Amino acid sequence: MTPPKAHIPLARVQQWMQYLLLRQGNTLQDHQQHLVPDDNGLLLTDMVKDSKRLSAREHLAIYQRSYTARLRDCMSKQFSALEYALGEDLFRAFADEYLQCHPSTSYNLITLGEKFPAWLEANRPDKDEVVKEDWPDFMIELARFEYAIHIIFEEEAEEDFLPATGDAPEETLQLIPVFHVFAFSFPVRWYYQAFTNKLAPELPAPQESYCAVMRHQYKLSIYDLNRGQYLLLQHLLSGHTIRQAKAQLHNQNTADRSQLESVWPLWKKKWLEAGFFRSRPAGTPIH
Repeated sequence: MTPPKAHIPLARVQQWMQYLLLRQGNTLQDHQQHLVPDDNGLLLTDMVKDSKRLSAREHLAIYQRSYTARLRDCMSKQFSALEYALGEDLFRAFADEYLQCHPSTSYNLITLGEKFPAWLEANRPDKDEVVKEDWPDFMIELARFEYAIHIIFEEEAEEDFLPATGDAPEETLQLIPVFHVFAFSFPVRWYYQAFTNKLAPELPAPQESYCAVMRHQYKLSIYDLNRGQYLLLQHLLSGHTIRQAKAQLHNQNTADRSQLESVWPLWKKKWLEAGFFRSRPAGTPIH
């Protein structure tokens, strides 16, 4: 590429490059293609010069193919289970359309797929049908979970702490810094881990499911939950103490107090062993 003309701002050059990189074959009909629709008189050959071996259009096509390949590879890595579930061709078609609507705006591609689950929901194949199919709902939930896993792994948080032990006073227990809970209409966690373990899972039928995802010392762990456990942990994540969280479940008629108190010691023991909690000094507020 030759240096841009002095009267063309750098931001304009960057906008032009991104505009054409994501539009292979749609706008470069010949060498007289304008930069972007509202530019006046600026031609492709004003920005990219022919060489002895390649035309300006062919030079740009090289950049287009490599840039698009990089974005596709990033989407494939961020949504590998979804790519398997949809099939490579359909996933690529969805990803390409998504990238047209939401091109990367940062040199760091970590958030490239941030809007992909919402885009899938807005563009589901049966969006105009009165009776919806199940499989798009599963794909959307799987996409949301995969992107959440991707972000959780990169989340900045304290890692240098010791998990709470069984003799820690209950009033000092708080969930570790990187801890999230999820609710699904499909067995998304099961499917995700079956794919990760190379078990070639089939598309599942609808089934309510819950899980927790935590990270300590940069190791991710995923645990199945039942609905009561999910709701209790939600309250703990909202800043309630264990006593307050149990009271909330009772007050909302989502748990019988005596039944909750009978199962709580089992939950607590299991969660302490799994490293859900750390201890805070007595008198320190929960964050």
